[in-house]
Formats: sequence, structure tokens, C-alpha cells
Amino acid sequence: MRRIKNFGITLCLAAAMMAGMGLKVEAQSNFNTYSYDEWDESVAAPASYQPVAAKNGLEMGAGPLNTPQDFFMDGDGHLYVADTGNNRILILDDELNLLDILETVHMNGEEIPLTDVEGMYVTKDHVLYAAQTASGRILVIENGEVTSTIEKPVSNLISDDFVFSPTKIGIDVYGRAYVLSKGCYSGLLQFDVDGSFMGFFGANKVEVTAQVAFNYMWKSILSDEQRAAMTSILPIEYSNVDCCEDWFVYTSTVGTQLPKSQIKKLNPLGNNIYYALGNEEFNFGDEEFTYSKGRANYPSFIDVKTNQDGFIFAIDLTSGRVFERDQEANLIAVFGGTGSQLGTFSTPVAVETYGNRVYVLDRLKNNITIFEPTEYGALVEKATILYNEGLYEESSRLWSQVLARNANSRLAYNGIGKAYTQGEQYTDALEYLRYSGDRYSYSRAFGKNRLVLVRKYGPYAIALVVCLVFGISVRRRIIRRKNK
Repeated sequence: MRRIKNFGITLCLAAAMMAGMGLKVEAQSNFNTYSYDEWDESVAAPASYQPVAAKNGLEMGAGPLNTPQDFFMDGDGHLYVADTGNNRILILDDELNLLDILETVHMNGEEIPLTDVEGMYVTKDHVLYAAQTASGRILVIENGEVTSTIEKPVSNLISDDFVFSPTKIGIDVYGRAYVLSKGCYSGLLQFDVDGSFMGFFGANKVEVTAQVAFNYMWKSILSDEQRAAMTSILPIEYSNVDCCEDWFVYTSTVGTQLPKSQIKKLNPLGNNIYYALGNEEFNFGDEEFTYSKGRANYPSFIDVKTNQDGFIFAIDLTSGRVFERDQEANLIAVFGGTGSQLGTFSTPVAVETYGNRVYVLDRLKNNITIFEPTEYGALVEKATILYNEGLYEESSRLWSQVLARNANSRLAYNGIGKAYTQGEQYTDALEYLRYSGDRYSYSRAFGKNRLVLVRKYGPYAIALVVCLVFGISVRRRIIRRKNK
């Protein structure tokens, strides 16, 4: 028995040494890393992103931060931080070193403080849009001078009692502004280049829950006075906005009662076009939910950001995790979490990207954390980019490397299966797509494979049927002659 035990230990050690010779060891995460299998159950996965640094205000050289609400990374790698509690805007480099502090700006010949700034946007021409929530206006700042403002719009669409409280802002490629105002349930306020109000854009719909259905039933039988006395059910307002260079507007939603469509990709008509393949709604966050007092803790996405490669990053206020998906809604990575260790958060409020880095702002910890992709994470992103560029054979090679590192990767099975589909190798494609859980792609490959089989063996089948019919006809004639 002892010999068998010693032999087993020796065998395990040898296997571990052999595995270690061919694999690169990466640092351990302070958070769980996982993906989902074809049954939408979480399975272990290698870390796709690792925290490399976290700095507070003192480490930046700017003194303690006080409840920062937002930040924005411009194209030059300058990070603008809205240090709201200190009534200032910090300008940092991509390593979080202090470059400048904006506490006042000049407006109409006077110097005014930058108070209550909760949202920002910086254009390619270094024009700063600062949303002063309490003051109800947005300052357009160039070289420390306020050149114009965006204030409460005057329109028939705006009621007299409407309070303009801008919190977040995005500027599209045409220079139009999309403003999120606190307490506004009609969608984003859209302003033209000259600051004139254009209308509301992309309003959320009322979520169809049991309470909504119950109230609708009651309103159908109540009088006008009784209906007026009932509480109105309003759609959920957006939590953040990101205007991307692909001409689409991305939004996040917090506090929903349903887990689907919390991240939206709005086209110029304000319609959401961000769906999984097959036009299916999906959960941008976790597929598995925790429960508190019998109710599911659905994710609440506080911010969304799209990087230069088209990957979408959104941060969940409930779990403290950052979710990364591609343009087809495939889950690329999950990292972060709640806690006090490096790479975890207390109250994350904003996410930004620059190059291959991801930045997360924590309002309670008063710090910023930098993440970089691991070798595994960079491999997944590169394979996805190659496939989207139409380089199917090259992407298939990278997906095979991903699969060698993570046998639970649905994305790798899906990527290889789609590459085989594009290469018209449908039999091989079906083998991989079966494990990916992508029913839409599997059905597509199955249909094409069936068409190939029909074209290949169809003529032989027709010839066989003709021969059988002819043989039966000849046999019947021979039998008839014999009977006569």
C-alpha cells in the first residue's frame, strides 16, 4: 500500500514538473476568474486581466481625493478626474502621475470655481465639457476659458417644473452632446453643436414586471380619478453614456428589476441594436445570481466604455466586477470584485480604457486601479480581432492556443467552429460548435452541411431511385408475360 502511495505521489510531482516546463506562470488574482459553459453555469477560467497598480490622491501627488464621481481619458493618454468633493479636476498621465490641477476657470472676465462636477468629456481638440450638477449647467472650457454653456433647454417637450441636473455627458463624432440629467426618465437630452436642444434620445422602456401587469389590469377597470391617484410607473433612467468613434452611443443602466438589456448600443434613431446572435436579449453581467430575502441581486451597471478595438467594458456596482464583451455579446473577460485587496473595489463608479489598459475609479476608496491583460487575456482578444477582420485561419490557430489553456472556454470552441464554418469545413465546425452552446451558429453550420451533402450525394440518390423504378417496372412486365 505504501509503495502504491509513494508511486502516486511521484507520478503527480512528475506531471506537475512536466506541465510547468511548458506553461508560463502568472501572478495569482485577488478575485475569482471564471467563464460560463454551454449550460450557462460558471466554470473556472484563467485570469484575463491583472491589477498592476492602484494609487490614491496622495500617491498621485494631488493630496487626498474626496468622493470622485467620474474620469475621462483623452486620446493623448491624459486622465481627467472629477474630484467632486474637493471642487477640482485633476489631470494625470497614463501612469497616474499628476500633471495639473484645475480649480477655477475664467468666465465672462471673472474667475469661477469648478464646483460639483460629476461628469466630463474631452474632445480631440482638448475642449473640456464639465457637467456642474448642482448649478444645472455644462461648461465648455478651452485653455481655462469658458467659451459657452449648455443650460436648461427651452422647448415644448420640457415642462416648466423640469430641473436640469446634468451628471454625465458624451460628444459624438459630429459634435452633438448627449446629456444624462438626474431624474429625467425620457432618455438622453440631445444638443446640437451650437448648444440648441434637439430632443430626447433613446429612452428606456418600462420594464414589464408582475407589478406593471397588475397595475395595468387595475387601470383598465378604475375611473379616471382613481387612475390619476395611482402611482405612475416610469422607465429606469440611464446611469452613464459613452459616445464611440463607431458612431454609436452606448449606455448603461442601474437599478433595473430585470437583468437583460442593461447595456445598450443606440443607433442614430435611438434604437438599441446590441443583441446576441439570433437577435436575442442577454445578460451583460452574470448568468448566475445571488439572492437576498428571496429576491435576486441583479447587476447594476454604473458605467460603460468601448475601447479602440470595439470591446465593451462595463462595471457592475452590485458585484464590483468588470465585464468585457465583444460586439456579438460574447463574454471575453470578468475581473475585479468587492474587497480591500488590490484589484477589488468598494464603490466603483467609472471605467476607462487606454491602449490595452483598463482604469477603474473607486469613489469610497478614493483611488484608481490599473489593469493590464494577461497572456491568456491578450490571446483571447487577439483571436477575436482576427476573426472580425476575416482572418479565419489565423484566428483558428489562436483559438486552439486558448483552448489548450482553458478547456472550458466556450469562446474558443465557438471561434474554431465559426472559422471552420467560414472555411466550408462544416463537419469539423459542428464538432466544435456542439460544445460552444451557440445554437444559432450550430444551426447555420448544420444547414450548410446538409446542403453540401444533398449536392454531393443527391445525384447518386436520384440515379438509384430511377434504377429502382426502372427495375420494378421491368420485373412487373416479365411477370405479366409469364402469367399470359
